[in-house]
Amino acid sequence: MLCYKKFLINKVGIVVTENSKAKTLFLFGYSSESNRVSKRHYFLKSCTFLKQPLHCFNIKNDWLKKAGTLALSSAITLSVTACGGGSTGHKALNSKEMQDRVTGYVGSIAADEPQAAMVARDILIRGGNAADAATALGFALTVTLPSRASLGGGGACVAYRPGQPAQSFLFLPQPGNIKGTAGRPAAIPMMARGLYLLQASNGKADINDILQVTSNLAGNGVTVSDIFASDLAAVQGPLFQDPAMQKLFTRRDGATLQAGDMLYQPRLKIIYDRLTTAGISDLYIGSLAHSYTLGAQAAGGGLSGADFRNALPVEAPALSISLPNKETLYLVSPPADGGLGMGMAWKTQSNSLTTSQGTVAAWRASNPAAYDKQSILAQEEKAQSLLNNGQAGNGTLSSLPASTSYTVVDRNGEAVSCALTMNNLFGTGRVAGTTGIVMAASPNAAPQPLLTAAITTYKNRFLAAISASGQNDAAAAGAESLNSLLNAGENKENSAIAHPNTPQGRVNAVYCQDGLPGNTNKCRAYTDPQGTGLALSSR
Repeated sequence: MLCYKKFLINKVGIVVTENSKAKTLFLFGYSSESNRVSKRHYFLKSCTFLKQPLHCFNIKNDWLKKAGTLALSSAITLSVTACGGGSTGHKALNSKEMQDRVTGYVGSIAADEPQAAMVARDILIRGGNAADAATALGFALTVTLPSRASLGGGGACVAYRPGQPAQSFLFLPQPGNIKGTAGRPAAIPMMARGLYLLQASNGKADINDILQVTSNLAGNGVTVSDIFASDLAAVQGPLFQDPAMQKLFTRRDGATLQAGDMLYQPRLKIIYDRLTTAGISDLYIGSLAHSYTLGAQAAGGGLSGADFRNALPVEAPALSISLPNKETLYLVSPPADGGLGMGMAWKTQSNSLTTSQGTVAAWRASNPAAYDKQSILAQEEKAQSLLNNGQAGNGTLSSLPASTSYTVVDRNGEAVSCALTMNNLFGTGRVAGTTGIVMAASPNAAPQPLLTAAITTYKNRFLAAISASGQNDAAAAGAESLNSLLNAGENKENSAIAHPNTPQGRVNAVYCQDGLPGNTNKCRAYTDPQGTGLALSSR
């Protein structure tokens, strides 16, 4: 039985159907009578969801011919509200805690890339918590947005459980101990270990279930989104000097992938299948580590096996700012120094762009990036002292590389806010051998982006989550948006995350006016109106 209260992702695009809370138009659908492609709907190209813009893809006629009678079972279906029947197309999430579908409000999600956001939504519907969904979203981005997120890259998250102080999870791309000459120095891949640490510490699902979902995405193919198509168009000239990258990101006719095209990554699927069977550690001390190392060396990355073995993610206390009204702002801690920049701009209420960049520039001048736990804990204490005293720094930052961000909140008020990066758009511009993994650039070869993520609480309950990207504007955009969100009153809409002084900034946010746990009717998700992301929040 086809339930019309659903989102669908299939091999030809995104389907948005009508639900009780929002008027939506079909972009591309299945007929309820036959489960075949419904030609009545596919010419519609605009939709709305909860009164916010929803990205829609143009579907090309030749795909419709190929799609023909595509069975509903081949789609990846993500329910928006609870309704009987239907399958997600993912293999079952077998964790005991995730056997039953959750009804009612399941949580809120906002991300730069729509398909990854809906993967996270599916995890919440199946009983996963915020950490499970955030982990799934991060891995999904390595498939749907490999220009900014890759197993070869990394990032940082701040995670919160009601009644407990928030924690930072730091897994930034690390430099290798390169010997000799490396034409395109690559970073040590930290994504898998970092997301694994986040999920192991705060999640409740089986990590293999999440990895299998990602494997299915890579193998079945995903629709090229606007943000990925834009990234690809920006650098396709130099990027396609590498035959492997050209083959990966072009159509069969040789044309560059455009929004609405399909992206298949069979080699990446093999990697995720291997991680499922052999474990995450295989990418660091097993056969995958060996394959990646050889591929990186052949592509000028200069990594060694010792680099992989010694690179570990770190869990550390989040930076915090406490207010008299019992609100607390938690921020991701250094070396993800976008949190420090955002916190200083928010606390001082001064020119957010000047304050955030000046603070980070001064911090970087006197505090080299740290990756081991002892050094990170020492830097966290120092950064916390600066925030406590409101000591904004002075200086300027060079042009910073790209990143992407997202936020996830579940029905119980657990929340995760993350920012991911490859230290450059498409990292080194090379794939690691036959792995299908795009390598991130070494932080020794490119400046680190302003990874910005924060969570606000009120009386030990979740209140708001903010994450931001946008090169040099990221931290300031986060501070401005948080001010807008907390001061916009009850009628928020997209203006709630306004950041007029930071045009490059792209913000994702969730706000629960009455806090969580509590009244879920006043929880809303927001994605930046200047971007093409997706915000999801049920009622």
